[in-house]
Amino acid sequence: MKIRKAEERDIKNIAKVFLKVYTNFNVGERWSEQSSNNLINYWFKRQSDLFFVAEKNNKIIGEFVAGVKPWWDGNHLADGELFVDPDYQKQKVGTRLSIKMYETAIKKYNIKYVDGVTFRDFEFPLKWHKSLGFGEVKEWIIISGEVNKILKNLK
Repeated sequence: MKIRKAEERDIKNIAKVFLKVYTNFNVGERWSEQSSNNLINYWFKRQSDLFFVAEKNNKIIGEFVAGVKPWWDGNHLADGELFVDPDYQKQKVGTRLSIKMYETAIKKYNIKYVDGVTFRDFEFPLKWHKSLGFGEVKEWIIISGEVNKILKNLK
C-alpha cells in the first residue's frame, strides 16, 4: 500500500470510493455519483496540500482530506473526510492515512488539535477514534437544518 498526495486525475476514483462507503454504511445520507464528485472536487480545490490517498495495486482504496482552521488555542485540523473502501477496512489503511495527515499538518501548519465528527450510534468508527485518543466534546452538538425552514422561522 502506498500513501500519496491526491492529484486532480484521482477525483473521479476517490468519489467512487466515497460513494461505495456511504452506500454500504447506512447512516441516512443519500449520496449520488454527482454529489460525491462535487464533494471531492470541493475538497481538492479547498485544501489539496492536505489531501492524501491510499493506493494498492494502482487502485485508490481510501483517502483523508481536512482543512486548517485557526482557533484561539492554535491551529486545528478540522472539517475533514477520512474513508476507506469497505473491502480494505481493518487493514491499517485509515491508520496510515491518519499518520501521513497528522505529520504533514503538524510540519506545515503547526496544528495543535484535530477536530472531527463521527457517528454516535455506530460502534465503528467511534470505537476506533476513541482508541486513538479522541474524546467526545460534551459541550458541543452538531446541528443542521433546512435553510428554507430556518428562514421562515426567522421571519
